[in-house]
Amino acid sequence: MKRLLVILALGWSVSSFADIELADGTILSDSPMWIVTYIEVAGDAVEETEQLLRDQVQASRMEEGNLRFEAVQRISRSNHFVVLETWTSPETRAQHAAADHTLAYRQALQPLLYAPYDERPHHGLEVTALDDIPAGDADTVYVITHADSIPPEQFPPCTRSAYPNSLCSNALIVQLALDSRDHEGNMRFDILTQSNRPNHMTVVEMWQDSETQLDHQSHQEKKDFRDALAGIEMGSGVNPDPQFTPDMLTGSLWDERLYRLINP
Repeated sequence: MKRLLVILALGWSVSSFADIELADGTILSDSPMWIVTYIEVAGDAVEETEQLLRDQVQASRMEEGNLRFEAVQRISRSNHFVVLETWTSPETRAQHAAADHTLAYRQALQPLLYAPYDERPHHGLEVTALDDIPAGDADTVYVITHADSIPPEQFPPCTRSAYPNSLCSNALIVQLALDSRDHEGNMRFDILTQSNRPNHMTVVEMWQDSETQLDHQSHQEKKDFRDALAGIEMGSGVNPDPQFTPDMLTGSLWDERLYRLINP
């Protein structure tokens, strides 16, 4: 098992990770490198998983090339976790993936899982400067959202918007980040592009507490964004046909999930 994990770790981390070019010509660098991993374990394995993650965070932060490493636990489902990693390069991340402590962590975690270890490499599309992101604490609310843009609606000319001159989905999501960073209590608002599927993105937010995160939801900018992404008139909140929304710019729900640190 250990030899297999080493082969898997080295296989994709370097050879399959490189700069990517988006459909509008934007080049996203492979350095830094972001990893978002979703972990779901059995209900009776929560405490054991928490300790495994605490140990992995502590060991990983000591490694050369690590820029940030956090483990968060879903607020509504304590057996759901996410690991957020940032590395200087694919090479340093590959070294981490093959480290003894990482292999031991993966081996110990495996029998606790009820869904596959879902590890997704990303490039930064619109990210907060790492030096400007404060450390979270017990009150910090993390919001992690998977965004799935329909490829023809990512960049101009997109045709499904309710407005002739409206932004397409990528620009809408980037503008959301720029606007949201000015909202009270925001600590981080990042848009990451999934490396193997550039029309899939992960949105990572940090808020000082649950109150500021909740207030952010009711900002007009946020409500307008949700309307525009749904392809309906901004400010309306509803589609003329309540049974069907035909002009969505995304292929999935805007599925916000709230988390707290397990290792503040």
